[in-house]
Amino acid sequence: MKWTHVTVAVAKGRILDGTRRLWTDAGLVWPIRDKSRQLWARPTDQTPGVIIARSRDISTLVARGIADLGVVGLDVLREYPDPGVIQVADLAFARCRVVLAGKQPVWPEGPTRIATKYRRIAEQFFREQAHPIEIVSLSGSLELAPLIGLAPYIVDIVDTGRTLKEHGLVEVTTLFESTARLIANPALWRTKPAVGALRSLFCQKSESLDEKGVPL
Repeated sequence: MKWTHVTVAVAKGRILDGTRRLWTDAGLVWPIRDKSRQLWARPTDQTPGVIIARSRDISTLVARGIADLGVVGLDVLREYPDPGVIQVADLAFARCRVVLAGKQPVWPEGPTRIATKYRRIAEQFFREQAHPIEIVSLSGSLELAPLIGLAPYIVDIVDTGRTLKEHGLVEVTTLFESTARLIANPALWRTKPAVGALRSLFCQKSESLDEKGVPL
């Protein structure tokens, strides 16, 4: 299989690390040197091209046809939904949880202030619980919010939960689990045989999804 016309957009961070491992496990050569600041590698006969970008930009690159496939976390797809992409595989790495956390493991009573960078996710979750909330939007260091009196609860993404514990916080409930997802442009992804072949390589050890993001 020649990969000359296939490009994959990959989110920075843990998603990038996992994608690099998946790439080599599939027998492909990762096209960017280790510790390089290079953000783009052209596709060649031997390996697909790569674009490294911020997680919330991956869907845009795929929807506009700049990349044929994208690798990004489910948390990002839920917070920034884009009708121009579909999920085509759960890649089952970069596993983490989006949780509600506070100083005590008790459900909030009455109208509640929530600090989060996941406004859409938090609003939808509490709307389904019929629980009134006020969102305080923060871009980082959410653990500080309960400590300095900004908000008694936070909605954040956690891996081991160590950072919460170090700040005296505990998980109240899990909103959902997030893993790395393979996304594609629904109008384009079936038109290139090499794209389907790459998806098959990536899915050998992962769970396939239908076009609605539901396990087949």
